Amino acid sequence: MQLFDINFFRISTTISFNVTQSSAFVTLEIFNIKGQQVKILLNSLLSAGHYECIWSGKDNSNKSVSSGEYFARLKVNGEEIDVRKMLLLR
Repeated sequence: MQLFDINFFRISTTISFNVTQSSAFVTLEIFNIKGQQVKILLNSLLSAGHYECIWSGKDNSNKSVSSGEYFARLKVNGEEIDVRKMLLLR
């Protein structure tokens, strides 16, 4: 399982991934360049299939974050599977 390519974005970006196991606990988080968690997009049990999550450039408090580099981290059953860099341009 891995994240699909993520490019730069201005307003929002769609993060896509596939779950290949029949059932898996999936966590998708956004981190800033300092390694601080910015947003939890997903934290739930999923069945096999294709999924998409939209990040609108807001943090867990629903405040807009500043322009810069961010990272999407995908974890499955507690194991880090993939990390992808994103560039937010405001």
